[in-house]
Amino acid sequence: MKHSDISRPIAAATAGIFLLNLQTATAFAPAPQGFVLHNHNPRAAAAVRGAFSLSSSSFADEIRQSLPSPKVVQAVESLQRSSDNDKGGVIASDVAAAAGIGLSEARKELTTLASLSLGDITVSSESAELIYKFPNDLNRALSDNSSKFKLRDVWSKQIWPKLFYVIRISFGVALLLSIFAIFSTIALISSSSSSDDDRRDDRRGSGMGVGFGGNPFGFGGIFGPSPFDFFYYRPYYGYYGQPYYMRRREDPEEMGFLESTFSYIFGDGNPNGDLETRRLRAAAAEIRKSGGVVTAEQLAPFVDPPQLTYDLDDVNDVSVVDESYVLPIVSKLGGEPDVTDDGDILYRFSDLQLSVTTSSADALEAVGLPPSASSGDIKGFLDTNGINTRGALEKRDLLNLLIKQVQDESDSFDDTFAVEESEYTFSVAGDGQKFFAAALGVVNLGGALYLGNILSSPALAGVTLPGYYGVVQSLFPGLLAYAILYNLIPALRFTWINNQNAQIKERNKNRRKWITMVRSSTGRIARKLKAAKKFSSSIRRVDKEGTLYDTRQSISEENLRRESDALSDFDELLKN
Repeated sequence: MKHSDISRPIAAATAGIFLLNLQTATAFAPAPQGFVLHNHNPRAAAAVRGAFSLSSSSFADEIRQSLPSPKVVQAVESLQRSSDNDKGGVIASDVAAAAGIGLSEARKELTTLASLSLGDITVSSESAELIYKFPNDLNRALSDNSSKFKLRDVWSKQIWPKLFYVIRISFGVALLLSIFAIFSTIALISSSSSSDDDRRDDRRGSGMGVGFGGNPFGFGGIFGPSPFDFFYYRPYYGYYGQPYYMRRREDPEEMGFLESTFSYIFGDGNPNGDLETRRLRAAAAEIRKSGGVVTAEQLAPFVDPPQLTYDLDDVNDVSVVDESYVLPIVSKLGGEPDVTDDGDILYRFSDLQLSVTTSSADALEAVGLPPSASSGDIKGFLDTNGINTRGALEKRDLLNLLIKQVQDESDSFDDTFAVEESEYTFSVAGDGQKFFAAALGVVNLGGALYLGNILSSPALAGVTLPGYYGVVQSLFPGLLAYAILYNLIPALRFTWINNQNAQIKERNKNRRKWITMVRSSTGRIARKLKAAKKFSSSIRRVDKEGTLYDTRQSISEENLRRESDALSDFDELLKN
């Protein structure tokens, strides 16, 4: 017996019993004396029996301190609403495949989720797999039961988007204020050096006001409105009544100038932040499509494989092939290596082949049968197509044969696509906005350098400017540093982006080469694919009807069930 065959049901059953402990407070601490489970699955029964002897207080406290990730909550809600999921339960393998996370992480997240939402857990008597059932409005249940989750929800949906928007526009405001401070100070110093008192007074009246009413740039009055008004009052294209953080990003013109300044300086984040999630999700789909057994070459398009060498497909090549590039996916999705008689390595993912959902409706539709097709209709179709139905006595068995047949017909690698990385963009702001952000940055830097030259002149040695301008004079080193960094950061980022995009293009190209190699293989890779298909199997449906344990049952109900099982076993002994 494999170690994973023992540890998986023990961990699963333990989590189920721990949830019961959280719900009943002290019902099973310590375990009831003489507790016996009668079941036809000794391994599962032993797992649950052993779980009763464990204390759950520290485990419950640990769970209460953690929160489920939003993508797991979203995946669970989606799976429970699935038309193929008639009972609404989920298991770890389905959540891992849907959310793009590892199996161990999925089990931990589901246990946390069940604890916080007071969901129900049953242990399947056939596979000893934990089946989780959550409230229909999961987010509301989590908010009602966990103040920490509610606080995170409020922070992520209401507070942080608005706060981050303020942070972004503050960079545009800072740029305009810096330009105003620098050029108003230049105007003051220039006007003070003039010998014409009337002209000097006029300049001070129109150019030295602290507010925006006067401006030192010489615009306004007979020169007409300032072109900078375009930035101050830039419209948001019909979104006045909608919070900006709720707007979609398809159109870069939705971004106002003030916000585009932040985008110009720092960019718009990592476009591949979800790369790991997409990789695991795509790999899980390929593994399930391939019957739970795959080769390293099939997983190569989803990872960072080495540069492809075409002697890899040579059956006469006896060099050692390094397949360590697939180990992260194999480890996270619960894979186990198997070695064939030819010395090839296959990876078997038994846990991923368990599911509470079924593709029966899709399989029936693919062969032209209605979703309500009877066992006779399905058997007639299989017999007509020369598929052996011996041993398939129930409708579920016939459906499994049909699903396997449909999978075999679409089991080619032709519909598989690489998980490619997205290239970085310098800024998603519009071209006009980027131009003005860059131009004003240059203007600000030029003004700062000019002002620095004036302030360092012998004529102003030891002179402190009056009022507001004295503050600008004291803050000048910070203004100069801001002006330099404003132009330096985008320049460095532009160089870094070009280098990163060149590497991304090369990696994406290499992944596509691996797909081409697998599709056109006639040598070693083809041999490995044939061996993997030989050991493949259809997804096994976890029976949600036959349960070994259910947290919805009270202690008295469990006692009655045990007594009933004992009587049934006694009757069976008498019959034999």
